[in-house]
Amino acid sequence: MLFETYTALIRKFPSGCASLYGEELQRKSGVWLAVDERSFPSLLFSCLPSDTRNDIALRFIGVQFARECEIGVDGGGHANGTFSIVRLEENDPDLVRVFLRLLEETFCGDALTPLTNREISERILELANLFSQLEHSAKDLLGLWGELLIISRAAAPAAAAERWCLDRNAKYDFVCDDFALEVKTTLKPSRVHRFALDQLRPHGELPVYVASVQAIQAHGGTTVSELMDRILEVITDAELRRSFLALCLLKGGEDIYKSGLRLQLLSVETGVAYFAAGNIPVPIVDTASPISNVKFDVCLDQLQCVDRQNCNSLAQLTRRAVNE
Repeated sequence: MLFETYTALIRKFPSGCASLYGEELQRKSGVWLAVDERSFPSLLFSCLPSDTRNDIALRFIGVQFARECEIGVDGGGHANGTFSIVRLEENDPDLVRVFLRLLEETFCGDALTPLTNREISERILELANLFSQLEHSAKDLLGLWGELLIISRAAAPAAAAERWCLDRNAKYDFVCDDFALEVKTTLKPSRVHRFALDQLRPHGELPVYVASVQAIQAHGGTTVSELMDRILEVITDAELRRSFLALCLLKGGEDIYKSGLRLQLLSVETGVAYFAAGNIPVPIVDTASPISNVKFDVCLDQLQCVDRQNCNSLAQLTRRAVNE
């Protein structure tokens, strides 16, 4: 919503306008989206003049509290008032899109209750912490695409998203009530994946399954950001939307909208196959051995998949397969 409004404001920006130019958001009374002559976006919150706080200056983002402001509007008029202003000092379209998507989930997903400057400050600092993690996170768009595909194919994507592990370094991608699921995605013609030994041979933990995703690059495929946005459309819980988006960005990076990588399943029927972890061969390491953190590649092509009934059960991420 915000990015579409932003692009419309850029198109309509009046020649010679020296002030902010924007419009009040329909779903959030007292909240405005505006742009300046450099196409830098700002989200403005109407506030009391007495609700003052120290300004915040962060990488790319600045926040000014309780400032008198004039906003140009359609038709040549102006709106005046006291606002707290969250501003992105960047006009790269893909970065703006990420920023506005984060602001939308952070500030526009709640009811129409006005936010205090303290609440705005707290939420901005949470975003700053997320951005600091993005700088140092390893990017795996292929793996993220596979995980999002599994969520999108579930009968209830929102419920599947709830089972997605929030820690990007978690042992498994999904932990359900009575099983764990690890998703592996490859562009190779064979199902060759890398595993850690303790993923496939856990000690006294939940039964573990592997979803092997074979994908190919294709013009008719979908990007990671398209899958992400498609899932966000069906998640109604505001907190789940925020945590889901944050995890997508941690795994995909702040340039997630820049990626032109388009993927689709190698086969509609067999592109996703499920395997019981206990049936996947592993190297033998003596329990008394000082060797640890063992990782290895396995080709799953000749291994027995779980049957169709169990595949359907696993694909919904709701209950463990039966009759293994």
